[in-house]
Amino acid sequence: MKKILLISITFCLASFTIITTTDFLDKVQQKLGNYTKNHPEKIYIQTDKPFYSTDEDLWFSTYLVNGITHQKTDKSKVVHVELINAKDSIVSKRKLFFNNTIASGDFKINKNWKPGTYILRAYTKYMQNQSSDYFFQKEIPIYNIEEQDNLATVTKEVTPTPTPVQQAKETVKPTRPNIRFYPEGGNLIAETANKIAFEVKDKRFSQVNLNGTIKDQNHNEIVEFKTLELGLGSFIFIPELNKNYYASVFINGKEEKYFLPKILPTGYTLGATNNGQHIIIQNSSTTETGLKDTYLVAHQRGHLLYKNFETENKTSNVIKIATKELADGVVNITLFNAKGNPVAERLIFIDNPDNNLTLNINAPEASVEARKKITIQLDVKNTDNKSVAGNLSMAVRDLKAYPYNTRSGNIKSWLLLNSDLRGSVKNPGYFFEKENDLKRRYLLDLLLMTHGWRRFTWTDLLTKQDTITPKFKPETGLFIAGTTKQLKKPYQAFAAPTRLTFFTKNIFQEPIRQSDTLGKFKFGPYVFFDSMPVIIESRMEDFKSTRRKSRNVVILVDKDRSTPKIEKNVFFNKIEKEDKELEVANFVKVTKYIKEEKFRYNKEVEKLNEITLIAKRKTEEQQRQEDMNNLTDYGEPMNGERLDLLNDFNSPGSYTAFDIVSQMNGVFTTGDSIYLRRSSNPAKIVLDNLEIDGSFLQSINGDEISFIDVLQGSDAATFSNGGNGVIALYSNTGNVGSRNIKRKPGIIDFQAEGFYTARKFYAPDHVNDFELLNKSDLRTTLHWEPIIRTNNNGATEVSFYTSDIRSDYIIEVEGISDNGTPIHGIKTFNVE
Repeated sequence: MKKILLISITFCLASFTIITTTDFLDKVQQKLGNYTKNHPEKIYIQTDKPFYSTDEDLWFSTYLVNGITHQKTDKSKVVHVELINAKDSIVSKRKLFFNNTIASGDFKINKNWKPGTYILRAYTKYMQNQSSDYFFQKEIPIYNIEEQDNLATVTKEVTPTPTPVQQAKETVKPTRPNIRFYPEGGNLIAETANKIAFEVKDKRFSQVNLNGTIKDQNHNEIVEFKTLELGLGSFIFIPELNKNYYASVFINGKEEKYFLPKILPTGYTLGATNNGQHIIIQNSSTTETGLKDTYLVAHQRGHLLYKNFETENKTSNVIKIATKELADGVVNITLFNAKGNPVAERLIFIDNPDNNLTLNINAPEASVEARKKITIQLDVKNTDNKSVAGNLSMAVRDLKAYPYNTRSGNIKSWLLLNSDLRGSVKNPGYFFEKENDLKRRYLLDLLLMTHGWRRFTWTDLLTKQDTITPKFKPETGLFIAGTTKQLKKPYQAFAAPTRLTFFTKNIFQEPIRQSDTLGKFKFGPYVFFDSMPVIIESRMEDFKSTRRKSRNVVILVDKDRSTPKIEKNVFFNKIEKEDKELEVANFVKVTKYIKEEKFRYNKEVEKLNEITLIAKRKTEEQQRQEDMNNLTDYGEPMNGERLDLLNDFNSPGSYTAFDIVSQMNGVFTTGDSIYLRRSSNPAKIVLDNLEIDGSFLQSINGDEISFIDVLQGSDAATFSNGGNGVIALYSNTGNVGSRNIKRKPGIIDFQAEGFYTARKFYAPDHVNDFELLNKSDLRTTLHWEPIIRTNNNGATEVSFYTSDIRSDYIIEVEGISDNGTPIHGIKTFNVE
């Protein structure tokens, strides 16, 4: 979690010299205008379940929106979704295309993956211009449940053996709670009434009521305080100049002391409240000139709401901003002094009743039978009781296996709260659980006093040049790019006419274009799904030439190397260890039951069949070997050596292909020539079955190679003139993903991988599918509907069958309306 700095420290970082009031306010308005124009983007992902076991499917729906309006973004159309293991390795990834605000995907959790806490990460290329804090990151616990001795048994999550020091830390619980104090506006000002919010950071202590007393340096009691729910609280007191104050809290009979922030002799205070109709802002100053020449600015996610320059020598001021026309979410209020330095800041939350949408989930009220069809009607209505258009996704899961916590986050809490604050917000769903609840509204206000605005800082905003071109442009499709190089010495990149052809039902061919002086070419953007046959051709001079030498061009396709660094900073719904252990207990029990039932069913099937077929699931290593063998004409080397650069070589991108080959066993080099031991003549070198020279390998980066085979004897005999041995290299290239690459002089063809198409969720039909009569139907995710489109004409229907598991089930629906209002709702029913 990011360390939250005191506002007083942050304010010292900025200094903006101004000449007139118009200059500064115009600059603020211009900067905020540019910020909204070049708006950030936000992503949210709903999964069908909170955690999984190995060999399961993870289903998800991804929402991509404008980070300010929460409507459809006009920038990116591509989102990258990655599943990352505990060792920070990306085990699977998906590239999704967006026509609207929603797209769906899935991951198959491999049976051989190690259990642990995985990360589901999603981002756009455009989001890479900012910190990875703006990515969507969600923890996904994955457990391993195996069948042993014909029974389902549970394998505990694999964790490293703790050291004695770690064991000591885990066994000794903290006796001193971590309490932080935050003066409203940022600073504690002498001789002025100051409101101070505080937060108990430790989960253990935040769940109990803590009482304390503020004392001065002479141990005189000034004011008492106590925590409310979630470890939050506040108090008001007037500090005296040249005095120090501390909070006194007794834990198990022992006094613990916490010193309050330093008291400033003079300064500014900024308070704000939301009474439902107005934001009431109270700002004051104890400086010699009071509030004269100060600037007050209020904005919501970069949208300017209010600006004012104070011309009078006032000591205090009260301003009202009507909330009727405001969107829901965090409002940022900042007071600047005459030099343009921010001197006080306050966050306030807007929950406008006129913006409320009601999600009606028309589901069975009473119990239903197993294997019965259920039809659910979903209707989103506004305050005028009119249906609203939007996109939704729905998960129906076993409530006993996956207990639902109403305090956990959802799309509403993420878009309106978490994504706009520094650090993690604990129990975010609590603040949205009930509408118009005064207690929750008050606690949410305290929460905002203990967090800081993180989408941007004034220092960054006011000093950043508007003319800077972002490093990463928004992706609108797929590109196929690469380099043209000479096949013969000196093997340099050069400008060459290049042509690309797609082989679909109707052949599509791009016009010939010239690669640049560095040999770079780029075609796109394209939108296609799954894979498509592609041919890229190039010539030394032009395509009209019939000379054989005109084809002496090698085409290298670029690999996408822009995967951002994995940083575990901000998470949606950070999982607490205590909650995890409680939730998993029921999950294990239900999963064990399903495993046992499936095992019994399989044993009964074996008794009925005269012939039993036994098949083993391929491991990742076996699948990798098979994929490599399929690319060669000789299969796996019998008389040679294979080097798998994807799995058995560290940092291949730090070397050239020539360097890597020279390090292999039985290989030595002389100049640009490569020899195999016991051979007096150079070995033959081929790249994707295209013969090349050794010096050409020096122009190829190591991460462009998938694997290398050193062949002798019968394996080498599959190549012409391979009597001195063969070094066969196979590329691992393609910025849209590529496989089955084949090269010849002046031409390369491969299967270009397009956007991911989500698999269809298995939904049994117990009426028309007779094969299911004698087969158990055991599903913890009863149904998954990734994309549901609502409209203005009424309810939308979704149908599915119940399973054989008698249990309580929860329907969870999330989504967003076309006007940018997040939607969340739940409903439960029972299968008897």
